[in-house]
Amino acid sequence: MANLHTTFLEYNRIMRLSDDKRNELIIARDGLRYRIEANFDAAKSGMNNEPERKSFIDELLEFQSQGSYVMDTIINPIHGDYDLDDGIYLIGKRPRGQRPEPEELHRLVIQAIGADPKTIEKVIDKNTCVRVIFKAGFHIDLPIYYAGDKKCPDLADKKRGYTLSNPVEFIAWFEQKINSGFRTEFLYETKLYRNEYRQWLTDIRKQDHQLRRIVRYLKSWGDLRREEMPCGLVMTILAANHYAPRDRDDVSLMETLVNIHAALSKNFRCDRPTTPKGENLLDEYKNKDAFMKYLKYFMDSAKAALQENDAKKACGYWQERLGNRFPCHLVQSTNTNTSANILSGLVSGASSNRPWGKAM
Repeated sequence: MANLHTTFLEYNRIMRLSDDKRNELIIARDGLRYRIEANFDAAKSGMNNEPERKSFIDELLEFQSQGSYVMDTIINPIHGDYDLDDGIYLIGKRPRGQRPEPEELHRLVIQAIGADPKTIEKVIDKNTCVRVIFKAGFHIDLPIYYAGDKKCPDLADKKRGYTLSNPVEFIAWFEQKINSGFRTEFLYETKLYRNEYRQWLTDIRKQDHQLRRIVRYLKSWGDLRREEMPCGLVMTILAANHYAPRDRDDVSLMETLVNIHAALSKNFRCDRPTTPKGENLLDEYKNKDAFMKYLKYFMDSAKAALQENDAKKACGYWQERLGNRFPCHLVQSTNTNTSANILSGLVSGASSNRPWGKAM
């Protein structure tokens, strides 16, 4: 059985967003925060002068990073359009019926962003966020929340209204899967835990747990057919719920794919594990047949790769599904003379009790 663990580690290095691009995102994020803070009161006052609109009175403004950047599952997409999510929180005491409509919160943020033709290409008002597209080839999504308490925020969704949604809970759920030491206080009380949070971010990137890599592999596979594939949130939940920890990334990925395929074949759904808990994130997904077809292709190629003794041929199976960035040019043709029967009991499902190793 060809061992391509080190090839996957190199692929992970290629797919993982570089430090330079991370820094570029943070600089852009901080610039947006500065612009919004500087223009917030003026934008709020202007909207308060408009007749027949609920006014903004004493809401305070806060920011909170979230999503794949914090969890370090962010990838460098094939088309270069990488992104960061930065939550905007209006801290106030008004119940839902007494607040401005979600559309007004979106418009407030857009007015506060203003125009910056040197760096910003355009601003798109989406249902769940305001998206700022930068000329440098990335974008920043700004979901907007109204909250009396940052632990119970309402997302301002233009389609669904105010809905309880807590992205910090999702980060905590994912990090508990790998016992990373994440604490919600890092984000809820940023001023008190700034140094501890920075140290945690540094530590998780040094350790780079295998589950983070598996998520990146699934995201990079999905990125090849972005228009047909579920979003990164769904990929992350599927990976975390069906993760098979092994000594080798190629084995772990194959078994994780088998587990995901088996689960979705039985019941095609992906439940959100945090608020709003139990929401089926695949409920309105319209490409089920295509996704299941591609998932089976990926699973079958993974099995074939692990049954192949020649490393070069095995690499070809992986590259067929992961694209040309999978570094087969680094792999030499070999013949390990290892029996392919080592996969017996796995090709029919990854629920075998025979362990292959420990998580990395």
